[in-house]
Amino acid sequence: MPIFAIAPVHEEPEETIMHWSIREVLFDAPNDKSRHLVGYISRQGKGRVTSAIESFDRDHRRITTRSGRVYRLEGSSGFDPDAEYVWTQWKVMNHVKGEADVTDYYCWLN
Repeated sequence: MPIFAIAPVHEEPEETIMHWSIREVLFDAPNDKSRHLVGYISRQGKGRVTSAIESFDRDHRRITTRSGRVYRLEGSSGFDPDAEYVWTQWKVMNHVKGEADVTDYYCWLN
């Protein structure tokens, strides 16, 4: 299954993501970490891994990434096989040394 490039932020400044989770990755240095949103973009029918998370608006369920794109979290956190495939490929391409699922830090009571 191929990995596709996504549109530039100026073309798609906002996106809705479902079946999402948040992963923290560790690179070479002990303090070289970042967190990424992993999920499914239903409008495109594709999994996605975002650039590093810069901010989280719990009240509006929005995450802004380093690229400047804003993601609206739809529904509860979850799992999507296409998103997990993209995540696995992303880790290899970015030489990830370790990872942790930190989704619980971004969840809220319904």
